Amino acid sequence: MNNSAPGLISCLCQLPHMNDAHLQQYADDVLLNLLKEDNKEAFDVIYMRYWERLYFYLVKAIKDAEEAEDILQEVFVSFWKRRNNLDGIESLSAYLFSCARYSGFRYIRNEIKKNDFRKSWNFLFREEDDLFEMQLAANDLSRLLNKEIDKLPVKMREVFILSRKGELSYKEIAHKLNISDKTVKKQINNALKYLHLKLNGKAFLSVFILIKLFRP
Repeated sequence: MNNSAPGLISCLCQLPHMNDAHLQQYADDVLLNLLKEDNKEAFDVIYMRYWERLYFYLVKAIKDAEEAEDILQEVFVSFWKRRNNLDGIESLSAYLFSCARYSGFRYIRNEIKKNDFRKSWNFLFREEDDLFEMQLAANDLSRLLNKEIDKLPVKMREVFILSRKGELSYKEIAHKLNISDKTVKKQINNALKYLHLKLNGKAFLSVFILIKLFRP
């Protein structure tokens, strides 16, 4: 990585210009108050003051320089978007490191989930398994899924089937059943939560992957 901050600032909206050099002498609390007033130059100074420390903090945590930079960009973009809702921050440094820590934790958690799924998939379907065995597994999992779908409440089952098997959009389902998009989304989310619980997370995901692979 080079010695200049990543190109985030140029992506933000342009606000009235002030002298960054003049603002650099200000303490964090002053810059934070200016930021709440939509002062982009105050944001620039905060960004330059903290990005490097936050970047190396993330690199040390997740062991991936490119991902660390992406995460840091997201942290500062979010910080800028929330500039009018930053009341109660006693320490800007602690706040930014807390945001970076949470984002890094979320990245690590997602990576663990992906790796766990890969391990489960490899365990279920090792290289020596042939296509016929995978087809049988897909059929068994599909029957298990259909059995649980049949237990859903009538309206929830209807919405879920139109979405997952009919492959209709929320708007198409809403129009077809004369209900709102919000109702469709709620019914599908409730159905997914129920099936996820009944089929135990990873098996639930495997069901949908296999059905997609072996759909007639």
